[in-house]
Amino acid sequence: MTRQFDAFANPSRAGKEERPFIVTIQSGIWDQIATRICVPLIDERFIRPQGRLNPRIIIGRRLLYFHPLEVLTVPARLLRNPVANLEEYRYQIVSALDLMITGI
Repeated sequence: MTRQFDAFANPSRAGKEERPFIVTIQSGIWDQIATRICVPLIDERFIRPQGRLNPRIIIGRRLLYFHPLEVLTVPARLLRNPVANLEEYRYQIVSALDLMITGI
């Protein structure tokens, strides 16, 4: 079972250097669904962050940016060993999603 804001190594081979991690944003009330809604975390070398839309996330010593414009679904079976839980970034993540969806 994954928790909201769990971060995982990107299970896709394509683009792994630019997007080394993904973070689950889906609420736990939907755990019975076979997929998880995720957002990639982009390595600092490959993005020009857009303020509130792309909050800074640090995992270990890596500086990454949350990029909600690339939201995706991933089969839950591919998300087994989280590298971190980003609950401490909840406000920034929800704010970025709100900006993406409502423009406010």
